[in-house]
Amino acid sequence: MSRDDASALQELLEEGLRDRVAPALSAWVAVDGALRAHGAAGEANPDTVFDLASLTKPMVVVTQVMEDVSRGLYQLDDPVELAGEQRRTYRELLGHRSGLPAWEDLWAVATAESPGWTPGDPEVWRVVEGRIATLLERRGEPKTVYSDLGYIQLGLALERVHGRTLRELSDRFGRTAGAAPTGPCPRRRTHLSGVVQDLNCWTLGGAAGHAGAFGSAAEVGHWALELLRAYEDRGDRLDGGVVREFWDRGQRSEGSTWVLGWDTPSPSGSSGGRFMSDKAVGHLGFTGTSVWLDPACGFIAVLLTNRVAGPEGSQDRIRTYRPRFHDALRQHFRLN
Repeated sequence: MSRDDASALQELLEEGLRDRVAPALSAWVAVDGALRAHGAAGEANPDTVFDLASLTKPMVVVTQVMEDVSRGLYQLDDPVELAGEQRRTYRELLGHRSGLPAWEDLWAVATAESPGWTPGDPEVWRVVEGRIATLLERRGEPKTVYSDLGYIQLGLALERVHGRTLRELSDRFGRTAGAAPTGPCPRRRTHLSGVVQDLNCWTLGGAAGHAGAFGSAAEVGHWALELLRAYEDRGDRLDGGVVREFWDRGQRSEGSTWVLGWDTPSPSGSSGGRFMSDKAVGHLGFTGTSVWLDPACGFIAVLLTNRVAGPEGSQDRIRTYRPRFHDALRQHFRLN
């Protein structure tokens, strides 16, 4: 890492702190597949662990499916048995085309159906699967709807394929020591630190297909670098053809920017900014996390924050900050 690159990143993080984007920010940046800058600001240091929120989807679930398909355990168009004997393919679930809605209040569902429940117990999962089965039966015309529920079911499918829990399949869960706090939770009547912020994930025991993973910026960056190497046929566990299929623009449905498990830059207003190539993919997390990869130039930008612990209006502030952050990095590294 050069001092100039580190200073440029640090200034961007300090700008986010001044703009009250979040109390803690950390970032990791690679160009041409090599680390160029790593820094932190506010209540974070470069090793601070963050609640990754929906980055759990690509880091745990999507990567596991990539590995399984690379090993020939199943194909993307194979059916997945879901709740209520419903069936969807891996491709439909990965691309958010299962017909499930975006979200459901599973805490309320569990409370109504199973008084006295405790997080993650088998009865909670039974009730939740029953609710998802009901929602699947109401499926209308297939269309792309970003769905936590679809990934909860995909996580369950992986557990059944492997005969192991998601916690056993991935070391991303449970690494919460020293994690950046994520603010108050009225229903849990506590300020959260080292506990998953997503209430549905907490209801399910803290590890699910849509949320629950924790990690540092460097850990997310090294995982992204592994994907980039696989894309270039230099990976150890993942087949390059499989990774390229997941990221292929042909996977998008009409009017959608989603490929398999990943978003792509929208024509305007992308969180990745103005300079990502047409090969780039990215993903966001509700707590204020994001990762963008651009195979055209080996660019990786990991931005982790705890914006949910900040003052009111943090969602609007990070929505403005993310594209500025990525544009400034691309301009600094002359990738614009």
